[in-house]
Amino acid sequence: MTSPVPTGQDIRNRPVVVAVASGKGGVGKTHVSVNLSVALAKSGKRVMLFDADLGLANAGVMLGRPAGRTVRDALKDGVPLTEIVQPGPAGIGLVSGGSGDASLAVIEDDVLDGFCREFRVFEDDLDYLVIDTAAGIAPNVTSLVEKSDFAVVVLTDEPASFIDAYGLLKALAQRGRCRDVLVVTNMVPNALAGRRLFARFKQVASNFLDINLEHLGSIPHDNHVHSAAMRKRCLVEAYPLSAAGQAFNTLALDIAKRTRTEILAVPNTAFFGEERDARAG
Repeated sequence: MTSPVPTGQDIRNRPVVVAVASGKGGVGKTHVSVNLSVALAKSGKRVMLFDADLGLANAGVMLGRPAGRTVRDALKDGVPLTEIVQPGPAGIGLVSGGSGDASLAVIEDDVLDGFCREFRVFEDDLDYLVIDTAAGIAPNVTSLVEKSDFAVVVLTDEPASFIDAYGLLKALAQRGRCRDVLVVTNMVPNALAGRRLFARFKQVASNFLDINLEHLGSIPHDNHVHSAAMRKRCLVEAYPLSAAGQAFNTLALDIAKRTRTEILAVPNTAFFGEERDARAG
């Protein structure tokens, strides 16, 4: 029998790391992180969501999961990472950053690096690790984005989102460790409006920044998003056939397709503490 040709993900023998970021809060970054994670899991992937908005984490609220052990327990009390993972919809695992602890808002680079290395324990058990970063350009945010295989920036059609997303890209470009970024246009009227928003953003960014942008896709305005939030359930679980729910399924398929491309056959291993390949996107 002829053995199948391994995909990029098989060659890597470790999870694909997807970091979701935004220049400002309120653009639906956590909404994207949560629903992308569950959509990937529903497609048969083994997924863990790391809510890295340390001190102000709320992915658990969107998933309807009560507060349990968090990153604080690992960093302050030495609780093993395996003991703070909570089960979520479709079988995802959730690592919560905790809420209301200001000491977690800014942690030293070496402490964050050490915590990321702890995720090695899951290397054989996961296909994807999705990181919901904090909003903004703090060093903890840019560091996590740079350590990822896919850097995803969430953008909405409002001036503050546009300007702050540009600011995030500028910070990443200046550090020189992230060359490629995927953009999700969120809360747009339709796919055409999303493509036009991305085109405007790319034109501005490309004029001044040495960074490559691609449009991952759009999430439309959908009243089901609010309904799911009030029920403390993620959208793709509560309303999988809604317009936004189907859009998340499309995003998950696109991420899976990109994972199989040749570029990911050579891993960016920085998140797990190994020598990076100078590419985060």
